[in-house]
Amino acid sequence: MKKYQQKSLFAVFAGIIIFCLGIVILAIVTSSKIVNDIRVDSLHLIKHIDAASAERDKLLTPLNLLGYTQCDDRTLLAMRRALFDANYTIDIGFLERDKLTCTTGTGVLDSPVSEIQPDYVQPEGISVKFAPSLNLLLFPNRPMQGILVRQGNYNMVIQPSAIQPESIKSSFWQVFYKNTNSTTNHLAGHQGTYQRALGTRLPYESLVTCSLINRRYCVAINYPWGDFIFNNKTLFIIALTLCVSLALSTGLVVNYYMAAKRSIGRRVRKGLSKGSFYWEYQPIIELHSQQVIGCEVLARFKDKQGAIPPDVFIPLLRQYQQTWDFTSTMIKTAIEELDAEQELADGFKVSFNIFPHDVKCANVSKLLDITGLLTSRFTICLEITEDEYLDSKTAQSELKSLVDAGFVLSIDDFGTGYSNLANLNHLNFSQLKIDRTFVQDITTEGLKASLIPNIMALVKKFNYICIAEGIETAEQESILKDAGVNYGQGWMYARSMSIDELKRFIKQ
Repeated sequence: MKKYQQKSLFAVFAGIIIFCLGIVILAIVTSSKIVNDIRVDSLHLIKHIDAASAERDKLLTPLNLLGYTQCDDRTLLAMRRALFDANYTIDIGFLERDKLTCTTGTGVLDSPVSEIQPDYVQPEGISVKFAPSLNLLLFPNRPMQGILVRQGNYNMVIQPSAIQPESIKSSFWQVFYKNTNSTTNHLAGHQGTYQRALGTRLPYESLVTCSLINRRYCVAINYPWGDFIFNNKTLFIIALTLCVSLALSTGLVVNYYMAAKRSIGRRVRKGLSKGSFYWEYQPIIELHSQQVIGCEVLARFKDKQGAIPPDVFIPLLRQYQQTWDFTSTMIKTAIEELDAEQELADGFKVSFNIFPHDVKCANVSKLLDITGLLTSRFTICLEITEDEYLDSKTAQSELKSLVDAGFVLSIDDFGTGYSNLANLNHLNFSQLKIDRTFVQDITTEGLKASLIPNIMALVKKFNYICIAEGIETAEQESILKDAGVNYGQGWMYARSMSIDELKRFIKQ
C-alpha cells in the first residue's frame, strides 16, 4: 500500500475514533439522563403515595372517632366536611354491617350495597381494593379507575389520576403494594411494570423503590433507551450531527496535517535537485579587534511554496538519509561563491557544519575528493555537533585523515551533547564553540554560566581556539572577553547574510 494511502487511512481511522468517542460520551450522558429522570419520577410517585396515605389518615380517623353507628344527616355532614379539602379522595362512604348505606355524592342509598371484597388488608386493619372500572353511584354510566380504602365504618375512593401522570417522563410506571409473601397488588400506572423492571438487561433503565413511611407501598419504573431517544429525537439528531461533523473535521484536519507534512518532506527531498537550498554567511569576529576573521556557512531553504526553517528541514534530511548529499553540495557551492570574492583575504576561516552520522559512516573522507577544497586559500573548519556519540575507531580514523589533510576540526555546541575529555584527546579537535545557551545564561549567573571558567580552563590546557556563539549584548561580550574568549558570533555583530552583504559588511 502506498504511503499516501496509509496516511489517508490514518485520517479516516482518526475520524472514526472521534466519532466513536462522541457516541460513547452521548451514551454516558443519555444513561445519566435516564437515571436522573427515573429517580425524579420515583420521588414524584413516592411523594403522592405518602400524601394519599396521610390524607386517608386525616379523613377517616377523625370520622371513626365520632362514633356514629348509622348514616343520618349528621354523618353525611361530617363526611362532606372531611371531603371538602381532599386532594386525592373523590367520595366517602359509610358502612353498616359491611354494607354501604350512604355516600357523600348520593346521600342515603335506597338499598344498601354489599362491600366489594378487598385485594389485601394492611396490618392496621385497613383494607384496599383496586377497581379498574368503578361505577360511582352518582355517575352510574361513567366507569373510572379507583382505589377503595376502608378504615373502620368508612371507606373512601381515591382517584389514581390525582398522582398527575402527565408529570412522569418514564414510559412505564406502577404503584403497587407488596405483601408479606412478596406478592404484589396493583394500585396505579401500568400493570406488569414491576416484572418488566426486574427482567430488564440494562439496570439504569429501571428502578424499584419503596416508601420510607409506608414501607409496603412501592413504585416500579422502566424507561427503555429507545423510548428516551424517541422522546428526545430532535436533540439526538443534533448530537449525532455534531458527532459526524466533529469526526469529519478531525479526519480533514489530520489529513491536512499529514498532507502538509508529506508536502514538506517531498519539498526537502527534491530541494537539492531543484536548487531550493541556498547559503548564508554569519561573520565570526575577533572580540578585541572587532575584525571579521571568518564566517560560518548556514543553509537556508526556499522554493515556490515558501521557506522552510532549518529546525524543520535538518531532521528531514537525517530521516531521508540525505545528509551527505546535502553537506557535499553545500561545501562545493559555498566555496565556489567565496572563491569568487577577491576581497576575502587568504586564510579567511570558513566553517561548515558536519553531521556526526557522516563521520561514523566514513563519508567525510570524501571531502578529500572535492576539487579545489584542499588547495583553497581559505582555512576550512569542520564543525561537528555532539548529538551523537563519536568515540569509535571509525570516527577517529576519519577525523585524523581530515586533520592530516589540513582541515580544522571544531566541536560545535560544546557542553550540550556527548562531549568529554576523551573526545578532546582522541578525536583531533583543535577548536570548540561555546553553545548559545551558555552565553544567554551568562548575565544571570546561572548554572551554565558558572561552567564557562571550567571550559576556558580546558581551552588553555589543550591550547584550543574558542568561539562563543549567540552573543547579543555588549555585557555578554565583555564577560566573555574577561573569561578569555577571543572569538564570537551573534546578532550583536550581524545576522546571517548573502555573499554580497558579507562583502559590504567586511568593507565597513
